[in-house]
Amino acid sequence: MRPTRMRACLLFASGLASFAPLFAQNTSQPQKEFSATAEVTTSQGTRSMPVTLIVSRPISAAQARPLKKVLEAGGQQALMAAIKGGNRGRLSLGGIEAPLDLVIAEPAQGATQYVVVTTRNLKFEEINENRDTLDYPFAMLLFSVPDFGSGEGQLYLHCSLSIQENGRVLVEHYEDQPGKLKDIRLR
Repeated sequence: MRPTRMRACLLFASGLASFAPLFAQNTSQPQKEFSATAEVTTSQGTRSMPVTLIVSRPISAAQARPLKKVLEAGGQQALMAAIKGGNRGRLSLGGIEAPLDLVIAEPAQGATQYVVVTTRNLKFEEINENRDTLDYPFAMLLFSVPDFGSGEGQLYLHCSLSIQENGRVLVEHYEDQPGKLKDIRLR
C-alpha cells in the first residue's frame, strides 16, 4: 500500500526548552476513562472493535510545544525517544493493550479536544522483512468529546509525523484511510 497524507495537525508549536520537567508535572485534570467503537477498513473489509481509553496526566498544547522542535531537528526517532514511557494512560483496542506516551488535552467551545500518541510495538515480520511500515512508528487518536453527549474522531494505526513548511505538524498515515472513532463517551 502507498502512504496517503492526511490533513491532521497536532497542536504543537515551535520552541526549544528543556522539556523533561514539563512532562514530569501533573496537570490539574483528573484521570478520565472513555469508551468508544473503532471502525477500521482493511484489505479484508471493515471491522469494528471496542476501545477503552484511560487518560491520566494529559498536558496542554503549550507544554507540548518543545516537541515540535525535537521532531524538526531529529525526526521520528528523536520524537519516539522524547515521549516513550510518558505514562499518560492506557489504550485497549480490541485485544491490544498499549501505554499512552503523549496525551494533549485542550478545551474548545463546549468540548475537549484530544491528541493521543503511542509508540507502537513493531512486529517481528516488519523488522525481519524490512517493511515500509517501519517508517510509521506511531499510533494516534485525534478526537473531540463534547461536555454533553458523545464524540468522534480518527484513528491512525500506523503513522509518522513531519513538519510542513508552514510549521504545522502533519500526520502521514500508512493505510489508505484512517480509522474512525465513534460514540466516544466519558465513563
